[in-house]
Formats: sequence, structure tokens, C-alpha cells
Amino acid sequence: MKLLLRFAVMLMVLAAIIFGGATLLPDQIEVKQTIVINATPDQVFPYLNNTSNWKRWSAWNMTNDPSLIYLYGGPVSGAGARQNWNGDKVGNWHMLFTQSTAPDSLTYELKQEGQTIKSIGSFVLQKTDAGTMVTWSQTTPLEDNPLALYKGAWQNYRTEQQILESLANLKSLVTDTQLNTAKK
Repeated sequence: MKLLLRFAVMLMVLAAIIFGGATLLPDQIEVKQTIVINATPDQVFPYLNNTSNWKRWSAWNMTNDPSLIYLYGGPVSGAGARQNWNGDKVGNWHMLFTQSTAPDSLTYELKQEGQTIKSIGSFVLQKTDAGTMVTWSQTTPLEDNPLALYKGAWQNYRTEQQILESLANLKSLVTDTQLNTAKK
């Protein structure tokens, strides 16, 4: 009986720690990463503003999930442009460009099918002496329950890594394109 009572007390303490710890976690995922690309904002912006260019540099592409299928809608670029992608690893996602101000900024909404929560993302391009500073921000609210908050901490880390990888890919793509253009 004493062993059962100790076990019950330990379970209650463990539950209190888990639920109490969840109250210390943020209620949304907020990621902000920056990279400087040796190009003008006019040279960088088309890679962001055209949904069909994203598969060339985004971490969420066919090298990550070879089964990906892309669908596009609305205008080719700018506000109203849409991209859907579906893959065995990544699932089914919808992205809509909500605001586009060439060559300075782009805002989008991102949603996974079957989920009610939308991520809001943005790119801000600023001309610097070294080229263009590209800042990518994305915010995703989390459901108000301990499991979602703990999962959100992991998703925050993963999203940071994917955005860093994507920005590095974008930098390589823009730089390679410029080198190839200069050689011609």
C-alpha cells in the first residue's frame, strides 16, 4: 500500500512539473534570421516574390522530400500569388502572398492542411554597403495546452534551422546566377 501511495505522489509531482514547466514556455513560435547577399534588392527580390522560385532555394523542397508536388494559383508573383505543396514527409501546405512591395518587402500566410493555425511570415530587404540584408521573420501561434507548448519549442528550433538553410540556399542561388551572368 505504501509503495502504491509513493507511486501516486511521484506521479502527481511529475505531472505538476510538466504542467508547471509548460507555463514557462512561449505561446508562439517566433523566428527571425538575417543574411547579407552581395546583390542589390532588385536582384534578390524576384526570387522571393515569385512562388515558383521558392523550390529553387527553400529548405522545403524536393531534396528534402522527393515526393513533393507543387501547385500554383493567382498571379505569378506579388500579392495574391499562391503556392500549395504536398509531400509524403512534409504534408500538405498552402502559402499566400498577402503583401508585396518591390523590392523592399513581402508578407505571406502559411497554413498546413487540417490545421486551424496560420503562420505569418515576412521578408524585409535593406540595401547595405555589402549588398542586401534579407531578414526573414515568421510567427506561429500555438494551441493553449502543455503538449502543444512543448512541441512548439522543438518546432521553433527546427524552423530556425530550416530558415537558416533556406537563406543560405538563396544566397548561393543569387550569387551563382550573378557569376553566370557576368561570365556571358
